[in-house]
Amino acid sequence: MTGSKPAAAAFCAALAVVLAAPSMAQQQEKHAFVVIERTATTGPESIQADYAKLAREILPKYGGRYLARSRNNLLLEGQGATPCCMALLEFPSLEAVKRWYNSPENREAAKVRTGGAKFRLIAIEGLPQP
Repeated sequence: MTGSKPAAAAFCAALAVVLAAPSMAQQQEKHAFVVIERTATTGPESIQADYAKLAREILPKYGGRYLARSRNNLLLEGQGATPCCMALLEFPSLEAVKRWYNSPENREAAKVRTGGAKFRLIAIEGLPQP
């Protein structure tokens, strides 16, 4: 029976490692980010304030949140003017981005947003979570 104690201890240690290790799905889980760039202003700034109120209500429904919103941007490299207004959103996945972007709530809010400016929205997939 003395040999069974080290074997049991080894089994327990191995089981603990397996249970503590993230699953393959968790290892492959990748957040997604949306970069929003205002390319032209075509209406009063108050339209964007109205849109911001709507966006703050809609984003959490799809797991999204603002990481940054700024009018103080610095072009570090490349050609062209520095965008006046940018935002960075975070979502749990690209699928969540698609659900948010194609949602009826966002489609209605986008009508408000595009009523006063033109934008580029780019979704990028993040790195796998450690």
